Amino acid sequence: MASQKRKFSDEQKLEILRQANELGVIAVIRNHNLSYSVFARWREKFMEKDKNKQELILKNKPKSKLKQFMEDNTRLKKIIAEQALELERKNEALKKSRR
Repeated sequence: MASQKRKFSDEQKLEILRQANELGVIAVIRNHNLSYSVFARWREKFMEKDKNKQELILKNKPKSKLKQFMEDNTRLKKIIAEQALELERKNEALKKSRR
């Protein structure tokens, strides 16, 4: 029987990488039942070498696409709401001036 492929979120991967820095790679790999190649891929994706200190540090990872879209959507909704209010005020002022 084949085992199901586990999926880890980016936050879980980062936490595992932090644990590896504190507890050691071998202990964390065994604890989470990971292969070294998977761990190395995560480390390459999320961490970079500090040239001055010769140690691994977390990369400044850009926001996920979904999160970026949600923030853009919120910003655009706010702009639309402000424009709708301004249009409503202008329409009311126009009605008053026609009287």
